[in-house]
Amino acid sequence: MGKKAKGKGLRNTLQRHQNASNLRNIEKQKDKKTQKNQSVKKNRGSQKNQNIPFIPFGPHETLLLVGEGDFSFARSIIEQNYILPENLVVTSYDSNIHELTSKYPHTFEENYQFLLSEGVSVFFGIDATELIKSFKLSKKTTWTKILGESWNGKCLENVMFNFPHTGKGVKDQERNIKDHQNLVLGFFKSCKELFQVVNFKWLKNRLQYDNTEYLQLSEEGWGKIILTLFAGEPYDSWKIKILAKENKFQLQRSNRFQWEIFPGYHHKRTNSEQDTTKPAEERDARVYVFEKLGTVQRTNKRSRNSEDDEDDDG
Repeated sequence: MGKKAKGKGLRNTLQRHQNASNLRNIEKQKDKKTQKNQSVKKNRGSQKNQNIPFIPFGPHETLLLVGEGDFSFARSIIEQNYILPENLVVTSYDSNIHELTSKYPHTFEENYQFLLSEGVSVFFGIDATELIKSFKLSKKTTWTKILGESWNGKCLENVMFNFPHTGKGVKDQERNIKDHQNLVLGFFKSCKELFQVVNFKWLKNRLQYDNTEYLQLSEEGWGKIILTLFAGEPYDSWKIKILAKENKFQLQRSNRFQWEIFPGYHHKRTNSEQDTTKPAEERDARVYVFEKLGTVQRTNKRSRNSEDDEDDDG
């Protein structure tokens, strides 16, 4: 009788252990399911953000494009209604139409004629590192005089340089990086000077009437500088955030460059119509928006949708 009772007690103990083990397994399965659901939700949220078009300027803001190639980007942002034609100024480093037609015989002329038909201001021989000098701006030759009366009462809010490149085929990597750092440094400095000259009168009038409700500029009249770059080397070594800080600018936001939202845009070599080594739309790239250093960040829908870079090394 004693042996039987002892055996029964052992069976009960084993059964309790088995039940406890089963419960633990059930809890583990629940945890895995919960984690999986959370992961799926997170991925969906990330995909949703990635699908939101990231346009680094507003539809009613003014924009100066520098270093344009065959003008396909300028055409795309007008056709997609990302900007009003009368608020866009498009420039090329090349001196004249003939040079661009020679470089881009199959694309430039059509894009150029489209811009003219839309009333876009187009300029040639504009150096991104010498904007005031290139535009021949002076006290007598003002921004409004150059662009026409339609710009009277407007400020310059954005300057954008897509995939800056010196156009030199430098094989020495260190020298190549240094040359492009100098290009970007010069661009930041030039933008700063242009903003101050172009926006001085406009800013003075706004402040005089205390009309700062939609003031997109800094106290000095600086607007935003937009840069697009390919990901990886040698571009990461340019350290563009550090270069920005040297010119008193800071990163406001950045995001993956979404080739798909700019249909018709084809990034070309600076010296020919050929694509780069790998088709641009297959290469990862980012768009960076810079503002005056020390500007207090404002939370808005557009910035929340961006995938901001947290690193400080550029």
